[in-house]
Amino acid sequence: MKIITTYLMFIIISFVFFIGCSSDKQKWYRGNTHAHTVICGHADSTPEFVTAWYHSHGYNFLILSEHNHFIDPDTVKKPTELDNEFILIPGEEVTGKKIIHTTAMNINKIVDWKSESENKTDIIQYHVDGTIEAGGQAILNHPNYKYAVGASDIIDVENLYMFELYNGHPKVNNEGDENHLSTEEIWDSLLTAGMKIYGVASDDAHHFHTIDSAHSNPGRGWVMVNALELTPAAITNAMTDGKFYASSGVFLEELTVTSDYIKIIIDEVKTTEQISKENMNGRSSTDSTNEFSLEFIGDGGKIIKTINSSSATYNFDKSQKYIRAKIIVRRNNRFGAIEEFYAWTQPVFFDGR
Repeated sequence: MKIITTYLMFIIISFVFFIGCSSDKQKWYRGNTHAHTVICGHADSTPEFVTAWYHSHGYNFLILSEHNHFIDPDTVKKPTELDNEFILIPGEEVTGKKIIHTTAMNINKIVDWKSESENKTDIIQYHVDGTIEAGGQAILNHPNYKYAVGASDIIDVENLYMFELYNGHPKVNNEGDENHLSTEEIWDSLLTAGMKIYGVASDDAHHFHTIDSAHSNPGRGWVMVNALELTPAAITNAMTDGKFYASSGVFLEELTVTSDYIKIIIDEVKTTEQISKENMNGRSSTDSTNEFSLEFIGDGGKIIKTINSSSATYNFDKSQKYIRAKIIVRRNNRFGAIEEFYAWTQPVFFDGR
């Protein structure tokens, strides 16, 4: 498998993203909803350094999500020269009982984490309700960290529209094990049961100075959000509506979704540059034949169709409750092993959700 590395400045590519019959042209903004600083006590960089890192690496927004600590973006010194549009979105990682963590996105005050309940569903609901009361929206973080949360704990939570499908921290068990579902299997379980919930990717960065697979480095997970403008409210609203895709390393050149079909084109140049970086770790793969695969997934997580190409148009099978796409890019790493990197589109629903 041959990978050509090309160095290119990160840019925002504008293209049309259709939801239903809408044809409003909007921009795509790259962001990270989960990162830490020295304030948490187990990360290595200041809020100013972390902010500068994301700005200098082509991001457009960032949430400094400290454990039970609210960082007012106005108190963080930003780079004096902005090479691209960039904002901080106020947030907090609400860190409660039972190892349940939730990013409170676009809040106006600290969210309380001290639920009196020992029930996991109640604890998640407490985080969600507190986030909404503070003017924001909730993202349930790393459900497989110490296997704290399962699908049965999530399904009855109200007003939760996002969870971390992918988290770049090396200890969060995205892939599950012989006794636990992967986060992607949890997602399909929730979607099949009728929940309207979207999948977020984040890097959960703690370590900006030691770059290796054992540390939680920046840049390993992000979202690309299709919004009218770059403001905290516009980004939050777009994500709550599912107008974004999640990525562990893959950029898309085009993502068009209508009521009848989805069209996907991988940005091969940007993706190759990204996954060739020192901080990037992929999932081990045995597929040495296909550099690109596009999987279209429906009820129960069943793969309905696979197209081994960097682009495809798929006409929806509307007998399904939902359809989502998983985009796979493979490469040979520096040790000669094959790794996979992903992007995930949000589900399109056909059952009235």
